[in-house]
Amino acid sequence: MDVTTLDALPPARSADVLALAVRATTTDGVKPLSEQTVLNVRRLPSEGAAGTPSTHLLVFDAPGEINARVLGYAHVEHPAGPDPASFEVVVHPDHRRHGIGGGLLRQVLTQWPGARGWAHGNTEAAQALASQEGLEPVRELWQMSRPLSHGGGDSLPAVDLPDGFAVRTFRVGQDEEAWLAVNAAAFADHPEQGRTTRDDLEDRMSEPWFDPHGFLLIEEHRADHAPRLVAFHWTKVEPATPGSSRAAAGEVYVVGVDPAYQGRGLGTQSTLVGLRHLDACGLPEVTLYVEGDNAPAIATYRRWGFERSGVDVMYAAPEGD
Repeated sequence: MDVTTLDALPPARSADVLALAVRATTTDGVKPLSEQTVLNVRRLPSEGAAGTPSTHLLVFDAPGEINARVLGYAHVEHPAGPDPASFEVVVHPDHRRHGIGGGLLRQVLTQWPGARGWAHGNTEAAQALASQEGLEPVRELWQMSRPLSHGGGDSLPAVDLPDGFAVRTFRVGQDEEAWLAVNAAAFADHPEQGRTTRDDLEDRMSEPWFDPHGFLLIEEHRADHAPRLVAFHWTKVEPATPGSSRAAAGEVYVVGVDPAYQGRGLGTQSTLVGLRHLDACGLPEVTLYVEGDNAPAIATYRRWGFERSGVDVMYAAPEGD
């Protein structure tokens, strides 16, 4: 099986890959590519390699021909340093069970030994492919959801910030560096969020869903220093899909608290600030993502009325293989 490897996708191939992802989403009911991967797919060769370096692997029905169709695609992020590469694989639904997924997977693991692969939704096909290649689950990312008031959910309590703290919205062109600093401190041990760069932030601020009014910052106000950013809740609203029954959905995109300010209830209040914003937008439901082994956070979210609604699983070869 011929596999084409590219550091960046020309526009026509980028469109092909995104169309393939949409077709897989329609069939499987879950998006096969993460938000960061989609951003990398869209990035033009002339824009350079912003963020984490990545590689695109493609399988065509007629390699070398201009009008060849993309039947399979793998995206690999290979960060510098000790962190292993991570990858995602998607195969056209009409061309599965013909060795395309396995071929792409073996190519990735040969070129990047120790790479870890995400199976979004952990579909039966993904489980079968991982098992076939001897990969085992090493990490779970849960999706948890709860209805808002417009979806029949319980009403949310009022925000009750401690004295000396206030909430405001993000100011584009002014708050980027302060937010990056707090985000890096809050997620110092997180394998993805803690590495967010200015380029990553700019990419997301350029997305159609970005709304600074839903990017909520909590500041400390004291007489002896200027207002200081200490916590935030970045919300996201995915628009309804045209031509489908899927309604617009709200998401707890990122919630963070400066470690120096933890223990003051700001995590709870930051979460509540964003939930109330999404509720005021008239959305029926809100979702969030949490590590599957973070029992304290899961227990907290369940007290807020969230329940598991999906799971992404990361697979890797057993230690020593």
